[in-house]
Formats: sequence, C-alpha cells, structure tokens
Amino acid sequence: MQVLDETQYSKLRMCFAPESAAIIGASTDPMKFGGRALKFCLERGYGGRLYPINARNDIVQGVTAYQSVADLPEAPEIAVIAVPAPQVRDNLLAAGKKGCRIAIVYGAQFAEAGGDGRARQDDLLSIAQDHDMRMIGPNCMGVISLASGFVASFTAAPEHHDGNGWPPVGSVSIASQSGAVGIQMFAQLRDRGLGLANWISTGNQADIDVADAIAFYAGDPATRTIAVYMEDGARGLKLIQALELARQAKKPVVVLKVGTTPLGGTAAAGHTASMYVEDRVVDDLFAQYGVLRAASVNELIDLVAACNAGVIPRSNSVAAVSVSGGGAVMISDAAARGGLALDDYPKDALAELKAENAFVNDRNPIDISAPSMSNMAITGGHLKWGTERGQSTMLGYISHVPLVPRTRGAIMPQLLELTKGHPDQLVAIAGNFHPEDRKALVQTGVAVFDDPTVATDAVAKLVATGKAFGNPSQRPSVPERLTDDIGAMLARAGIDLVDSVRIETEADGLAELDRHGDIVLKLAAPDLHHRTELNGVFISLQSPDAVRRAFASLSEAVLHHGGTYRDLHIIAEPMIHGVEFLVGTRADPHFGPLILLGSGGSHCELFDDVVYAKAPVTDDEARRMIAAVRAAAMLDGWRGAPAVDRDALANALVALSIAAAELPSLEINPMIVTPNGATGVDLVSARECSHIE
Repeated sequence: MQVLDETQYSKLRMCFAPESAAIIGASTDPMKFGGRALKFCLERGYGGRLYPINARNDIVQGVTAYQSVADLPEAPEIAVIAVPAPQVRDNLLAAGKKGCRIAIVYGAQFAEAGGDGRARQDDLLSIAQDHDMRMIGPNCMGVISLASGFVASFTAAPEHHDGNGWPPVGSVSIASQSGAVGIQMFAQLRDRGLGLANWISTGNQADIDVADAIAFYAGDPATRTIAVYMEDGARGLKLIQALELARQAKKPVVVLKVGTTPLGGTAAAGHTASMYVEDRVVDDLFAQYGVLRAASVNELIDLVAACNAGVIPRSNSVAAVSVSGGGAVMISDAAARGGLALDDYPKDALAELKAENAFVNDRNPIDISAPSMSNMAITGGHLKWGTERGQSTMLGYISHVPLVPRTRGAIMPQLLELTKGHPDQLVAIAGNFHPEDRKALVQTGVAVFDDPTVATDAVAKLVATGKAFGNPSQRPSVPERLTDDIGAMLARAGIDLVDSVRIETEADGLAELDRHGDIVLKLAAPDLHHRTELNGVFISLQSPDAVRRAFASLSEAVLHHGGTYRDLHIIAEPMIHGVEFLVGTRADPHFGPLILLGSGGSHCELFDDVVYAKAPVTDDEARRMIAAVRAAAMLDGWRGAPAVDRDALANALVALSIAAAELPSLEINPMIVTPNGATGVDLVSARECSHIE
C-alpha cells in the first residue's frame, strides 16, 4: 500500500519551475510533436536553461542544441522525452545516467496497451528508480506552468483563437490522468476567465500520480484551487493523505473521478491502465475530506468557478435575489436538495425594498419581477441589498439582462461593485454575459454561472467543503497490526456485545428465559450467513411454551442442515428492543482501515444503505455518518416507538474506528441502539461480511 512521501512529492517543484531542462527529440519545426515544448517555453518566457537534444542540428529554434544528453554541460533537473515509444527506454536510461531528477515520458503503448506493455512500463520505472529519478507518464501530455513559464507539453490548445489560446495566469492548478480531458479543462478555464497556475498530465502514473500533484499543490503558493481528473483510485491511502494536506491548507479540491462502474473501470484500464475501485467508498471518503466531486467536465469547471471566488462559506445560509419567479423556483428547489437555508428576510428590510419596487415579493429568494427589469438602478440595488442581509452567500439570477445593449451598460458597473465591502461573503451570479464582461466580473471575485440551479448546487457543495475544512486534523495511516482476539479487542474499545449462551437442551432454553424474561433463540455456525433463510431465528420469546416450540423447530433445523454448516447449533440471547444498525471495519486494500455504518438486520442488504469513512473518525464525522443512513430517521422515535441513544451509537463508531487499525475486516449486524445504550448482537469476520470484501 503506497503512502505519501514528502521527500518525493516535493520534487514536483522541478516539474513546474526547473532551473534547467533537456528536451530530447526537440524539433526545428515548432509545430511538430518534438518541437512544441521548446516553442512554448520560448513564448512564455521560461527563465531557466534550455537544452534541446537533436542529433542532426546544432541550433534548434534559435537555441544551441546537443547531439545527446551525455554531451550536456550539466545534469538538467528535468528531461522531456519527446521520442517515439521504441526509443524511450534508451533515452530515459541516458537521462538517468546524466543525473536528471525528473523525466517526462510522452510515449504511449505501455501498460495501457496490455500484453507486454506492462513489462515495458515496469522496466521504465525500474530505470527511473535505479537512478533516483521521478517519472511522469508514460502516455502523458506533460506539464504546463503559467506561473513560471515552463511548458513541456505537445498540446495544440495554445493555437486556439488564432494563437491566443492561453488562459490568464491565475491560481487554479490542474492534475489530470487524461491529457485530452486536462486540456479541455485548460480551455474551459480560459473561456470562463479563470486563471491557470500549473497543469500536469500524469497518464499511466507509473510513478508520479495525481496524489503527488495534489500534495505539491497544497503547499504551492501559486495555487489556491486544485482541479483533478482521475481514473485510478487504487493508491487510495496516498490519495486521501494528499487530500488531507489540501484540507489543512484550506485549498479546495474539485475532482472528476471516473471509472465509477465496472464497465467504466474496464474502459479506464484500456486508457491509462487504471484499476477499478468501489465508487461508493470513494464518494464517502471524498466527502469526509471536503472534496467537491463533479460528475462532468462542465460541472468541474462550475465548481472551480465557485472556489475561484476565494470564499469557502461554512454556513448554509443564503440570500437569494432573482429577476424572475422562474429563477427563484429553481434556486429554491436546488437549495432544498443541497441543504441550503433560505431564511426569511426581516420585515423592515422588505418594507424598505417594497418602497422602491411595489412588485417585489416578501420571500427568500426575492423576485424582483419583470416590470422592474427596465430600471437597472432597481435591479442592481436589489442585488446589493441581498449582499447586505448578513448571510454567508448572496446568490443572484439576472437572466439575459447583461446581453441587452440598453441594460448592459447600466447593470455591469453595479455587478462589478458587488463584492466591495464584503470580503468574507461569497457572491454568486447566474446569467448570460459577453465573454469580456464575464472575465471582468470573475476578476472582482464573483463566482459566475450560466444557470441558477448549477450555481445553487455549486454553493451547496462549497458549503460542505467549508464544514469539512473546520474538522480537526487527521493523519490517515496504514494498519499497525492485526489481532486474533477480536472479542477482547472490541471489549477494550468499549464495544458492548450481547451475552450469548449455547443451548443444548430445552431445559437450557427455559433457564435463559427465567434469567432474562424475554429471549431470542437462533441458529449459529461459523459459516452460516443468513439464518433467516433457514427459519433459524425466533425473537421475543416470553413464555415457556414459546421457548419449547422454538427449540423444537431449531433442533429439527440442526438435524436437517447440520451436514451443510459446520458446528451448527442453537444459542440464546436476551431480547433487545431498539433500532438496528450495521457497524463494521474494513481493512481496505486501497485506503487502509475504514469504518462503515448502515441500516441493520435484514434491511441491510435490501436497502444497500451503507456509508464509509476513513478511520479513525471524530464525533462530528460519526454523526455525519449516522445522518446519512436511512435508519437514522428512527433514532428520535418512529410511529410511537421511544427515542433511542444517538450518542451511544456515535460513541461506538468513534471507538470502533480507533480500534480499526488493529482489527481485521468485521461486521456487527445488528448493533441495536436502545434508549440506554448500544449493543452488538452478531459479530462476523471478513469471510462472512457482505460489505467489506
């Protein structure tokens, strides 16, 4: 299981701002595959020492060239290997022998191609490791740093818009496994007026991966927002360690994680040799570490736009103002889905507003109404009024107003003033804009969107990130050890398990009835997963006759199924009345120790209602997990049942999560929460668990 290593990810400084760079395969034609990196570095004003490697030319694009890496006057910090795949190995070896610290390998047809491609890629990695050299790729599109001017990529994106295809220099940094998807992100940032700091395409991730990039960006002064496209979650522990660094640095991470289904995982394997990882685990862990998860490139850019404003609100309170009732309804629906609060406006403030605009409604969102749209002083004034309500976010919808010539000139100056005097408030505006107006508005710190629903969804995700940023520091780690004495380990952790007694005779069952007054008789065996399918559970037995009937039925089942299940027998337990949950630990091969919670008993598999978190968890995180499970609705009383002890369940989750590093995978199903505590009833190990394999 890979872990994050600061001595290694810190070397990415040499990817984005190297003091010297060799470009192996540099072409005299700046438009060719091997010529673009040199062309871009010269265009962007890269200030380091450039060493083109070209066996046939002494001068390449006006720069002194060398026949081989061995001929260079120094060991360059980075080597860009822009040669066909069959030539990669020899050139990588030459770069390593020269003392290069980083290598970028563009070439494809390695692990993603299957067959012996994996062996060829492993050989490249061995060469890099033998020479203490980190490697980006293979099968990648390189790196771009607008912050330093170093561009080692063969992308054609700068040719967009008649050669004016660069984004402005800004504070968004991108890490993308896919070069093409990463360049689409690059282009959409540019078109939205969002500035770029650094960009890396990690490709097959034989060595350097998106986790390394996230960790580096977390400490990079040029980066404020981190945008990620990723296919491979197999290095899960390393990934969440990097996400924790970003969380502690208060830098939002927006992730488009694909390969969310087995079918998508197969496609990812053929693209960047990525491994499928169960997506609901990924989703829950992303939420734990404050990741803003996107489902598409468009949503990723919208979320980046929200982050780029520079305010990460922790409060879900929103003041909303709309030029139309339709926009107000869309904002309201999205706010309800996303858990945002549209608190009522004060009556005196509404009276002040109605004095200017008799058509305005008296709710949040404010509907300015159509008649007032002819008067931009009213429209702009109402938006400014929204920023003065004290909510952490002001969300405005202005439709097509900024595109109409007679209203554009009047509304834009007012929009450009909205953030002044409100440095801690997020101002988000949805509407249609001329590109130059959108970019100007972004520069003032406004988050700009095309659609009010998208804007509201983005605000909701940003608030969730703000809340995660307030959680205590976590240090995700690998398991320390495993114990064979699971029961004793759980007892030391404070997890109460029910008192179970093996029953050999009817008299034994009656004795347990006398002891407890209300009991359960059921079948048990090391390899029995679903006793209900054998009619193997009788609950709430409160009379001798009930115990006798249950014992007779279970005894017959033991005779009938004893040849199928090893050591099939009968046990008695006191009957516990309460709300049933599943709790457990998972020794995950990708992420390390996890804690899980779900609806318990026979409902668990029916609802498939399970939430995961990286262990250990805090009390707040335990309560977030509880709230995410459907059975949580029964904790405060349901259909006349008494309320039960939510604190006891949260305490059990925290305790179990602390012990998880020393435990194998296990499930307690059900853990029954009563008005006075929480007790585990059935404990099963990894082989029998339905949610931890």
